[in-house]
Amino acid sequence: MYNSLQLFKRNIQDARNLSAIHEYVESQIKSPLSFDDILRSQIVYSVSAFDKLIHDIIRIGIMEIFTGSRQPTPKYLSETISISVYNDLNFAEFPPKEYIFEQAIVKKLKIVSYQDPIKVAEGLSYIWDEGQKWQKIASKIGMDDKTAKTTLKLIVDRRNLIVHEADIDPSTNKKYLIDKDDCQQITDFLDRCGEEIVNLVVLTDN
Repeated sequence: MYNSLQLFKRNIQDARNLSAIHEYVESQIKSPLSFDDILRSQIVYSVSAFDKLIHDIIRIGIMEIFTGSRQPTPKYLSETISISVYNDLNFAEFPPKEYIFEQAIVKKLKIVSYQDPIKVAEGLSYIWDEGQKWQKIASKIGMDDKTAKTTLKLIVDRRNLIVHEADIDPSTNKKYLIDKDDCQQITDFLDRCGEEIVNLVVLTDN
């Protein structure tokens, strides 16, 4: 899982770099045009990095349970698989059953977005048998659970405005204002949140 964390850190750094690009372009190009879409991209990439991290650690954790190196959770044990996957696992020689199972998990999870705090908690339940997940996560990042969940929800709402509605205020048909400091805070929150989730999930199996 720590390999997934390192990839996440690289993706988050790529998102951070967009602020520097925005600052450079604004200082070098004298134009009436706005370059604020670079900052909007930072929000989108930061959320994307977080989403991928959660997908990765859930997949890895599920495979650890499947291979016997991690304790199963109630959600894992209650999950269903198709009869075709069951048959493939029963008669697996090549490719091995681990590969078949992992591909079935990837197919199942790829249609899910792990961005909303409720969805994140539901996904983590496959590998982390903890009833108060957001209390644990929030405590690690110095927040109460309500504030942490609300913060993530607002970040995802802004990401969705950018991706699905061009970040346009329908009452004015102009784009919402965006600020470099706000973008930095968003990236920082997702960075800290993602790292502490990995730490908590890894520690639960030690």
